[in-house]
Amino acid sequence: MKTLLCFAVFFLLTSVESAFSQEYHPMLRNSTWLLYDWTSHGSPSEERMIEQAEDIIIGSYTYKKYIDQFPSYDNYSNLLHTVYLREDVAERKVYKIVDSVDLLLYDFNLENGSTIYQYGNTFTAAVDYIFVNGGTRKRITLKSTEEYCGERLTQVWIEGVGSDKHPFYPDYSMYNVCSASGGTMVFTKCSFQNGEHIFGNPDCLSFIPLGVEESDTVSDNISVSPNPFVSELSIESAIAFDNVSLKLYNAVGQLVREINNISGQRITLNRENLNSGLYFIQLFEKGKLVKSSKVLVD
Repeated sequence: MKTLLCFAVFFLLTSVESAFSQEYHPMLRNSTWLLYDWTSHGSPSEERMIEQAEDIIIGSYTYKKYIDQFPSYDNYSNLLHTVYLREDVAERKVYKIVDSVDLLLYDFNLENGSTIYQYGNTFTAAVDYIFVNGGTRKRITLKSTEEYCGERLTQVWIEGVGSDKHPFYPDYSMYNVCSASGGTMVFTKCSFQNGEHIFGNPDCLSFIPLGVEESDTVSDNISVSPNPFVSELSIESAIAFDNVSLKLYNAVGQLVREINNISGQRITLNRENLNSGLYFIQLFEKGKLVKSSKVLVD
């Protein structure tokens, strides 16, 4: 009996590990990041959004174009810088154009003990898995083999998100281990894909990009009331919904309710087992986000 039990546990663990190793969540799917900039020299902290622009063909590859602006406290704050990224989903790698050269940015094939040479340093990988909105993602923590100021340099990569610092510059602020005050830091506060909140603070749901020009008009034609509500919430639209999906998240970003295939001009959301507190609603019509709203349950 013990032998059978041990075999079952081994099979289960092997199956889970295999599932993790086989499934891959792409990073570049109409992706958007909300960044948080912090500096130790007294300048105010800032938040800024980086959104995907048009696709660009360079050589034999198609790249996603992104435009970022330096924070206002930076000496180059009046400058915009453009970044071109491409993803090889089959190889689980993301590349960036640097000085007309295709540079490896992320390699999500790395496993425990793997090494990679980047930014003039050799890093060793430690792998675990974290829960984000939409499932489990691989997290890779890279530490330099050499020490700087008594510390090993660190990067953290999250599959489908990028770095927990700047998505285009995983080494950003890496050398702050040598700064007594902490220097300048950039954090990925949240990331979105196709208008859906994937990673980070649930407060970011209010920043969700609409993604298409028409969405502003669509969103204005949709009302959510009463807010706060006790037993029932009504979502009404001047234009009839067509194959709409509703997603409801709690205050920590967990999906607690989902309703699909909704049509008509009114959606009724019953409280049922929802606890009192803050929630976030997203409405998708034919895969496009048309409304996001905060609601309170009394």
